[in-house]
Amino acid sequence: LSQKRCQTAYAKCYMHRSQFNYWASKRNLKLDFEKIESKLSISLPKYYKLAISNYPFKALDNLDFVEDNLVNDEEWLIQTNIELRECSFFGNTWPSHFFAIGHDGFGNFTFINVKEFDEIIYFADHEEEFVPSDIEDLELCSNMKEYIQDCLEEQKDVLSN
Repeated sequence: LSQKRCQTAYAKCYMHRSQFNYWASKRNLKLDFEKIESKLSISLPKYYKLAISNYPFKALDNLDFVEDNLVNDEEWLIQTNIELRECSFFGNTWPSHFFAIGHDGFGNFTFINVKEFDEIIYFADHEEEFVPSDIEDLELCSNMKEYIQDCLEEQKDVLSN
């Protein structure tokens, strides 16, 4: 795929995401895990399914910092993961067993490793070297519970300032 097409696709994902945020906050959407697994040829771990099944998390106010960090939109999840596989991650190959679960709005992605079924949450930073074989260097949180708690703490810090 051309670089321009990939950039356009990433921009569309982010525009769609901001529109989705409003509607997702109005109702509790359930993902079709089988559709995601089928489209991406992966098996999602139980801890991920459990976390998403309990979404939305109790927010401290109308802001939901977990929302983009743990996306609950199957079309975004499918499209983003396909784009990362086909277009790469800033020139680096995105392995098919890395499953992007969210983003920070600045071109960085949080992801899980569906090959190992560990519970670690990883962070792909476009400003840092991305070497999939050195996955331990990309570790962000040891498990989903810690990750969600960190997101909520970040929200709390922002609201207190």
